[in-house]
Amino acid sequence: MRVSDIVAHLNLDVFPSVGLVLFFGTFLLVGLHVLTLGSKGAERDARIPLEDEPILDRRASE
Repeated sequence: MRVSDIVAHLNLDVFPSVGLVLFFGTFLLVGLHVLTLGSKGAERDARIPLEDEPILDRRASE
Protein backbone atom coordinates (compact mmCIF):
# COMPACT_ATOMS: atom_id res chain seq x y z
CA MET A 1 0.00 0.00 0.00
CA ARG A 2 1.43 3.35 -1.03
CA VAL A 3 1.18 6.64 0.82
CA SER A 4 -0.99 8.10 -1.93
CA ASP A 5 -3.51 5.30 -1.36
CA ILE A 6 -3.65 6.06 2.36
CA VAL A 7 -4.05 9.81 1.81
CA ALA A 8 -6.76 9.20 -0.80
CA HIS A 9 -8.88 7.37 1.79
CA LEU A 10 -8.55 10.02 4.49
CA ASN A 11 -11.34 12.51 4.97
CA LEU A 12 -9.43 15.79 4.48
CA ASP A 13 -12.44 17.84 3.39
CA VAL A 14 -12.85 19.42 6.83
CA PHE A 15 -9.49 21.22 6.94
CA PRO A 16 -10.38 24.11 4.57
CA SER A 17 -13.53 24.76 6.59
CA VAL A 18 -11.62 24.75 9.88
CA GLY A 19 -9.09 27.19 8.43
CA LEU A 20 -11.87 29.50 7.27
CA VAL A 21 -13.56 29.44 10.68
CA LEU A 22 -10.26 30.18 12.46
CA PHE A 23 -9.49 33.06 10.09
CA PHE A 24 -12.97 34.55 10.41
CA GLY A 25 -12.93 34.24 14.21
CA THR A 26 -9.52 35.92 14.44
CA PHE A 27 -10.67 38.66 12.07
CA LEU A 28 -13.74 39.32 14.22
CA LEU A 29 -11.71 39.42 17.45
CA VAL A 30 -9.20 41.88 16.00
CA GLY A 31 -12.03 44.01 14.61
CA LEU A 32 -13.81 44.10 17.97
CA HIS A 33 -10.57 45.01 19.72
CA VAL A 34 -9.98 47.90 17.32
CA LEU A 35 -13.54 49.16 17.67
CA THR A 36 -13.44 49.05 21.49
CA LEU A 37 -9.95 50.52 21.83
CA GLY A 38 -11.08 54.09 22.40
CA SER A 39 -9.42 57.36 21.46
CA LYS A 40 -6.73 57.32 24.18
CA GLY A 41 -5.60 53.85 23.21
CA ALA A 42 -5.56 54.74 19.52
CA GLU A 43 -3.51 57.89 20.16
CA ARG A 44 -1.05 55.94 22.34
CA ASP A 45 -0.65 53.24 19.73
CA ALA A 46 -0.17 55.85 16.99
CA ARG A 47 2.79 57.33 18.91
CA ILE A 48 4.60 54.00 19.37
CA PRO A 49 6.78 54.30 16.22
CA LEU A 50 7.85 57.82 17.24
CA GLU A 51 9.01 57.04 20.78
CA ASP A 52 12.68 56.34 21.44
CA GLU A 53 12.29 54.29 24.62
CA PRO A 54 10.58 50.91 24.50
CA ILE A 55 7.19 50.66 26.15
CA LEU A 56 7.39 48.00 28.83
CA ASP A 57 3.82 48.08 30.09
CA ARG A 58 1.23 49.47 27.72
CA ARG A 59 -1.54 49.42 30.35
CA ALA A 60 0.43 51.59 32.80
CA SER A 61 0.23 54.65 30.55
CA GLU A 62 -3.59 54.67 30.44
